[in-house]
Amino acid sequence: MPIIDCYGELGPQPYPTLATQADSFERLMARFRVDMTFVVATEAMRGSMQAGNAWLAEQIKERPKFRGYCVLHPLMFEASLEEMRKYLFTEKFVGAILHEGYVNRPLFSAPMYQLVKGMLRYDRPLLLRITDSRQLTDLQELAREFHTQRFIVLHMADELWPMILLVAGKLLNISLETGGMVADFDKLAEAYNVMGANRLVFGSGMPLVNPVYALGMVSDSAIPDEDKKRILYNNAVKVYNLPV
Repeated sequence: MPIIDCYGELGPQPYPTLATQADSFERLMARFRVDMTFVVATEAMRGSMQAGNAWLAEQIKERPKFRGYCVLHPLMFEASLEEMRKYLFTEKFVGAILHEGYVNRPLFSAPMYQLVKGMLRYDRPLLLRITDSRQLTDLQELAREFHTQRFIVLHMADELWPMILLVAGKLLNISLETGGMVADFDKLAEAYNVMGANRLVFGSGMPLVNPVYALGMVSDSAIPDEDKKRILYNNAVKVYNLPV
């Protein structure tokens, strides 16, 4: 069964892990039979947006098993527009994600509104990390305002996953990435019952999270096997508009 992992991090980590560079990351993928991983540069997420994006582009350009995420920051709007122009028209970058320095600010703020408006021309998903229940209301407003923009919530919003299901169940332009460290019993089956299989995409969060954890959550879930295949591969092709 082919596997596309929709979220991994490439580069130095604050915690001990060996797979911080492309070669070691690919070995980890091979061990768990992951065919392709969409990665973000840790430097772009937590340090310099521009330097991290440029480093990632160089790391993945000759590696067919990788695709990248372009990091954006709404409070660096002009610089973010330039990063979009550099990377989101290329086939090696499949989407965008917010710099972590913006996580605790309102998602439906004026800078964020303008950034999403700028994203529309690229037809690429925007990944969001939801860490506060107040952001759920903002996400609803954002998704309703920009109904053609695809949003992907990382890790099913972690501890807030029961609440994100209420939001995503109503809004068809929101998908959920299945990773994260919250091990509540068969939350994947609950998500499936609320929103079906087509907007659930597999992600592991490797190398910080061992892929066996995320893969086990899918394989052990009370979901039909055909829909498990969709989550592990087919949905990524559809949600990210990948060439078949």
